[in-house]
Amino acid sequence: MSETVTSPLSRTFHAEEKRLLQECIHCGFCLPACPTYMENGKEMDSPRGRLHLMESLLEGRMNLDSAFEEHMKLCLVCRACETACPSGVQFGHLMEATRQSIAEVKQKGRLERFLLQTVLPSHRWLSFLFTITRVIQILRLDKLSTVPPLSLLVPKKLRQLQLSLPTVPPRRFGRSYDVHYRAIRKQRGTVTLFTGCVMDHLFPHVHTATVRLLTWHGYDVTIPSDQACCGALHAHAGEKSMTSFLADQNISILDNCNSDYIVINSAGCGSHLKSYLTYIDSGISSRVVDLSELLAVIEMKPKAIGPTDPVAYDEPCHLLHGQGISTQPKTILEKIPEINLVPLKGSDRCCGSAGSYSITETEMSLKLLDAKMDDIEASGAAIVVTANPGCQMQLNWGVKRRGINVEVLHLAELLDKCFRIDPSYPTDPLVLD
Repeated sequence: MSETVTSPLSRTFHAEEKRLLQECIHCGFCLPACPTYMENGKEMDSPRGRLHLMESLLEGRMNLDSAFEEHMKLCLVCRACETACPSGVQFGHLMEATRQSIAEVKQKGRLERFLLQTVLPSHRWLSFLFTITRVIQILRLDKLSTVPPLSLLVPKKLRQLQLSLPTVPPRRFGRSYDVHYRAIRKQRGTVTLFTGCVMDHLFPHVHTATVRLLTWHGYDVTIPSDQACCGALHAHAGEKSMTSFLADQNISILDNCNSDYIVINSAGCGSHLKSYLTYIDSGISSRVVDLSELLAVIEMKPKAIGPTDPVAYDEPCHLLHGQGISTQPKTILEKIPEINLVPLKGSDRCCGSAGSYSITETEMSLKLLDAKMDDIEASGAAIVVTANPGCQMQLNWGVKRRGINVEVLHLAELLDKCFRIDPSYPTDPLVLD
């Protein structure tokens, strides 16, 4: 493969990236696995097509123009192609390297840079932003923004974001100091819970349910106050410097944790953390587990009862394709008495959330969401379980748009409800002195 010095990819495609690029054998197994290709049928919007575009740009046979950028931006980075690929092409890594090159050549807008570089890494900024959002929701200004003439003043993407957001809780989960929660009865081990950024503010009840589940099953739980955003959104946007900064910060924090496990209940965060923790010379990576991984291998408390309504499990892309976790959540659900777990066609297909994708590529995102909602309605499920905050937001938005009576729950939320039948189950976690 000949490389021209003028190629924008020459700065991010080193020997390893070039080797990975050459591993594609153009077999086409990735085509039916790719949501964007299956939706619009364009070869250049398939993994194989995008790899061809990368190679052409690297060799100087094409320019980094708006068409190239659009094909790269339309990718969800769901990594379903990696599961389907017989050659093991690390498409997600190559896409992040490509987007890094695009970010270096084409500077992002001020608002996007502000959100990525200032807001997401800061709990103070996030608290401020979500407090404003909560006020808007209480005053129902998010609904008014869709009514003329106010709708003319509010950008379409901002209106979409406001309407798709869940109700913002009055306060975030984390504290400004480390918190330690005591195991219920006999201690089985110790856990550090990674709480992330957006999930910490929008889904504190999922973290609370997670802590109750872990303490109920014998684990002391520690929440470090200084943990940072995992950096997944920055990596997907090509923000290499911020991605590396956040990775270094989290490695420093997690490396000092003496717990048996580092538990993550967000599929996107877990996939990203595992991807960079495996590259460092440390014992951290072997201790990082998704919540479902841990619960699937321990003997769970027997006294629980599931809902009588049909339950479907929708697989988050970065849990299934990013971490290779599929059977564990379903095994856990099947252990709960009286849970009627129904099959969900297309459960391994992306719902169209993909981090900020629903904002940046709204049209494609909604097409994928509509297909997902068709499958959910056909399943007859009254409860849909997932294990990622972005998926939970997207599916909830789909339920609202359809006006159907379906409840969307995180796996931790459903299990938390199932164990409440036991009178000794904690209503609140017990904080250590």
